[in-house]
Amino acid sequence: MIDWFKHTYLGHCFHKIRKAMSTRTKLTILTAVGFTLVFISVGTFIDRQFRDVLYSNPAARVKQPFSQNQENMVPDSNLVDYSYLRRQKIQLPNQDQIYIKYYEEGWYMFYRHDQLVSYQNVSIEHDVVERFSNRLVIIFMTTEAILLFMALILSQASMIPITRALKQQRTFVADAAHEFKTPMTVIQNKLETMLEHPNDSVLDQVENVANSLTEVRHLNKLIADMLKLAQSDAEVVMFEFKEFDLIQVIREVSEIIELKMAENQQRLVLDLPKQLILDGDEQRLRQLVLNLVDNAQKYAGAGATITVKLTSNRNTVHLKVMDTGEGISDDDKRHLFDRFYRIDKSRSRASGGHGLGLSIVKWIVEGHGGHIDVVDTLPHGTTFDVVLPLHHKKS
Repeated sequence: MIDWFKHTYLGHCFHKIRKAMSTRTKLTILTAVGFTLVFISVGTFIDRQFRDVLYSNPAARVKQPFSQNQENMVPDSNLVDYSYLRRQKIQLPNQDQIYIKYYEEGWYMFYRHDQLVSYQNVSIEHDVVERFSNRLVIIFMTTEAILLFMALILSQASMIPITRALKQQRTFVADAAHEFKTPMTVIQNKLETMLEHPNDSVLDQVENVANSLTEVRHLNKLIADMLKLAQSDAEVVMFEFKEFDLIQVIREVSEIIELKMAENQQRLVLDLPKQLILDGDEQRLRQLVLNLVDNAQKYAGAGATITVKLTSNRNTVHLKVMDTGEGISDDDKRHLFDRFYRIDKSRSRASGGHGLGLSIVKWIVEGHGGHIDVVDTLPHGTTFDVVLPLHHKKS
């Protein structure tokens, strides 16, 4: 039956309309239809129950003349013959059945047995039933409108994160494709150049080999970072908590980054206590510190000062990475932790960045049950403020 309907003109029209509708519109229509069916069913049941209760006494009275043998029937003023004349004015086709009909400017209940008809005036009861039914319809229609409006608001609110996630996924795929395409293009061009000179030695092509190797390393880092973020999306537990000295980790990171900073005439200042034992993932927090300091080094500019400050209280650790660079606009701050987001794409590309470092930082912070904020450094510059719990709460 359904297949037959699909091939009809009406079926084709229905199919086109359904395809043209958005998911939200379909959900709204289904919600409206569902509410309508529920209210019709409930309203019909309530209306019937109310009618049965209100008409029960008149029904008993209209049947009363026939409750005994017809020979011993007591004369009743509301008992008449079902004559031809009356049959023309009011139709009672079935005997032993109650009818409620409008007759001579009033509502009456009729009950026919053979050719005798008993009747009762039920105008008052009918008016009460009509008022009740009308009010019931108004109440249900108002309630349905309110619930439908609430459903629209809730469906819109529920679609926001879904729409945002789909948009982020499309952006992520497009950016990832671009990030892979650039180094692959460089490698391809270098290899094609080397193939054009088959007699050259490795020494002759050392620049092309070195550039290709740089791009391969860039790809490896990109793949590793994307795998980490994919694991975070899948909620795979990737943290190994243990107690370690965070001060020692920061000093080791500073030794790694200081050589690169010296090339840009930048200065690194460490404002640290002598020791701070933290319950966390040492390797992940090492990466967090390295990413934050490396990010500051890339964007602060030549001659800038980068300060790493660490404080703690009974329950939390405050890590601040401050620079004296140009600062970050409010619009950029809102997107800093988005994947593949870069303030200066040309400079990020030249420095080997691909816009995933701060996304990984946020994942590490949240994996430790902390939070991270970005604020301005006075008089100018940027501060990344990380708050971590001192002790890991085991679930």
